[in-house]
Amino acid sequence: MLTVAVDLSLPEGSVAVGVDGELLSLASWGIPKKHAERVFVELDRCLEAVGFSRSDVERVIVTSGPGSFTGVRLSVTVGKAFSVCGVPVFSVPTLKAMSFGLESLGFSVVPLFPGRRGRFYALIGEEQFDIGEEELLRRLGRLKEPLILYKGEVPQSLLERFKCLKDLTPLAVKLLNLPKGELEPLTFNYVRDHDAKPSCKGV
Repeated sequence: MLTVAVDLSLPEGSVAVGVDGELLSLASWGIPKKHAERVFVELDRCLEAVGFSRSDVERVIVTSGPGSFTGVRLSVTVGKAFSVCGVPVFSVPTLKAMSFGLESLGFSVVPLFPGRRGRFYALIGEEQFDIGEEELLRRLGRLKEPLILYKGEVPQSLLERFKCLKDLTPLAVKLLNLPKGELEPLTFNYVRDHDAKPSCKGV
């Protein structure tokens, strides 16, 4: 099954093309304000590089957030564009996608990345948080052997107190390998309302 995976919820945008979990081509860029301009250009390049076009795509997986409000909207909008063409489209929460495949390490894996105003998006157990540094440290201190999987920059206090691993894998690559049971209907997953208070929470 030819699958396109897209993440625009993080500052590093990424697009991946694969067949049955095997990565065929990948593009990533670290310019969040250019996500809207780059995503379809890079998608077409990735498809053309392996001899395909958009009409050949059989499934699309996108991140649903949390993350940049604009980026989350763009990820879901890419999915909608394929959906109206009859392509099955699924979404996966950003934090859940980050931590996939690390469950067997024996740690309490906590994926996180910076939000706005000194806060962080984190998945602790089964609960997602938009959380400040002090509360984050307090909650992590209650866990047995936490392993912090992070993107972007994190406080020195976190690096000094806990085992930390910087995630350098473009998130679109991880989306390709998610089993079917982890995929969700196309939807938004903001964790907290944006200042603009969007009226539509789902698709």
